Amino acid sequence: MRRREFIKIGGLGAVASGVIPTVLLAGRDCDLTTDDILGPYWDENHPYRTILAHADEPGERIYISGTVKTNGCHNPISNAIIDVWHANDDGCYTLFQECEIGNPTEDPYNLRGQMVTNQSGEYAFETIWPGYYADRPRHFHYKVTTPEGLELITQCYFESDPEIDDQFIETHPGLIIPLENSESGLYGTFNIVMDEDGPQVGIDDPKTIVPSKPFLKNNYPNPFNNTTNFEFGIFKKGHVSIAIYNVQGQWVTNLVDDVLSPGIQTLEWRGKDSFGNQVASGNYLLVMKSATFTISKKIVLVK
Repeated sequence: MRRREFIKIGGLGAVASGVIPTVLLAGRDCDLTTDDILGPYWDENHPYRTILAHADEPGERIYISGTVKTNGCHNPISNAIIDVWHANDDGCYTLFQECEIGNPTEDPYNLRGQMVTNQSGEYAFETIWPGYYADRPRHFHYKVTTPEGLELITQCYFESDPEIDDQFIETHPGLIIPLENSESGLYGTFNIVMDEDGPQVGIDDPKTIVPSKPFLKNNYPNPFNNTTNFEFGIFKKGHVSIAIYNVQGQWVTNLVDDVLSPGIQTLEWRGKDSFGNQVASGNYLLVMKSATFTISKKIVLVK
């Protein structure tokens, strides 16, 4: 099987799909997917992409696909955000650790990415088989968020891993998947079943305050020299983008580009562009847009 048959690559909101070996389509039983620890190396700014590893990244290529459904596997969940991150072949996490191997393009978000499920609730991504971190089995981290606000934090492990013993199997039901070898790499299926009564974020949280109209407050502190925060709110569900531009009108980075539920949120900007590089001192514009409004604020970065 060729890699291009397995996965299609796109930008924000792109669908990952492909031709998958029949043996992998069976998936697991329709038990709820159990949660697992978030771990110390998650970052909220993972880029949207379905190839997480550069072609020259050391390690064996692996292709993971699956579906996201609700209780009983009756209803696929489209437009769910699948956030995936993992260690490199040497067990090192970029962005948080100084890694001695890999990352040939010096991508700060190497081996990290988000993708969106298609209308059938399907997702897929390509990367390398994670190395061993500390004394843990090989694993992928997952953070799944549905348009309705359901959220699941879990991990995916592999049957062939010698670090997995009977006790680990008992404490991680449904999270250990088989892998199939092929000429192009390893293939596996990790299906996710969300609990409709599980933890939620957004409007379904009884503590959520919904504003009467959209707003974007001035960032604080302003001026700033390291990190600045800002508060924004929307009164109805919809697509919202919040981006940073320089005074020449050139795009610097996106802070938000997603379908959001009503409510008030606080975000931060660390003075970095979309590649993770620190930007120069000066004036910038914080621009919040939706289909019905545009709001902008001036930001001053001083080093």
